[in-house]
Amino acid sequence: MSRRTDLGQGRRPLARATLQLVPRLPASLATALALLAASAAPLGARAATERIEVHLGVDAAGTPSALWLELLARRLPEERVAEGAALVRPLTREERAWEERIRERTAVWLARLPELVALFEPVAPPRAVRVVLGNRLGEDAFTHDPTTVGFDLSRLVALYGDARSEENRDRIDRLYLHEHLHLLQKAWFPEHPQPMATPFELAELEIWTEGLGNHRSMSAKWRAEGGTPSAAARAALDRLEPRYVERMTALACAPPEEARRLTADLSNGPFAEKWGALTAALWLEREASADPTALRRFVQGGAAEVRELARRNLPPALFADLERARVRAAACR
Repeated sequence: MSRRTDLGQGRRPLARATLQLVPRLPASLATALALLAASAAPLGARAATERIEVHLGVDAAGTPSALWLELLARRLPEERVAEGAALVRPLTREERAWEERIRERTAVWLARLPELVALFEPVAPPRAVRVVLGNRLGEDAFTHDPTTVGFDLSRLVALYGDARSEENRDRIDRLYLHEHLHLLQKAWFPEHPQPMATPFELAELEIWTEGLGNHRSMSAKWRAEGGTPSAAARAALDRLEPRYVERMTALACAPPEEARRLTADLSNGPFAEKWGALTAALWLEREASADPTALRRFVQGGAAEVRELARRNLPPALFADLERARVRAAACR
């Protein structure tokens, strides 16, 4: 599944791919949370990620490593993983350039992590992170487990071109930091269970996870100044806020198949059309540009903060419609 973001084709939403909470996915909530709890870093307000280890997931002959196939196996059907395992495809020169770019940026990423970790304290980050680089069947960037981020070098080339450009130096930083936020969310969830009983609640959880991630990965054109949205942000909000309320209203009592359809583009597809993730990210940006505590408040409040964010940012009439949908969703349990 591909998901075009401001960075290009993106990752599977955390609320779907990590927690396995949405009815469309096979793993049970209890199993998923148990796995997260077992893998989460211990609590500690001063803990930090100490190293980022880069693992190349393809050898000189073009055969994928067992580790890369493990990453694919969590995301793809068995037959697709077998196809990837059988494919002999050495790294191209362009893919090597992305590998080099990623390796050279890890020190920069480590230096920028404390500001993300502070949002989740006292929950600690992973002490070490694995970055696994493959060149088949993956997405541009994605999380695998609470300590592993994957990059598909072939997707990076296809979507963004030359790794050595100035634009792509900034882009790979934003890609990694987006994914590291998801690692921190994985560590945070076992200590902070969230409401997930209805499609409405599941959508709000995905808006929380991906709204925060997309806020981190937005490019400069979306950034606000002193609480005032940019022109691009204002145009997107004018278009997306009514759609946000319309989709959440339709989700209130939706059966599973209908819920899947309604949320297909919540955080997938063209970046400017992601009705849930981008809307929340732009609301967050407007608030954070004027209030340095806004991001931590959003993180610590969990999915309940999605409602509060909407209350503060939606036009009153639209928020009233959203609240009526919330009441209806609760009645449909």
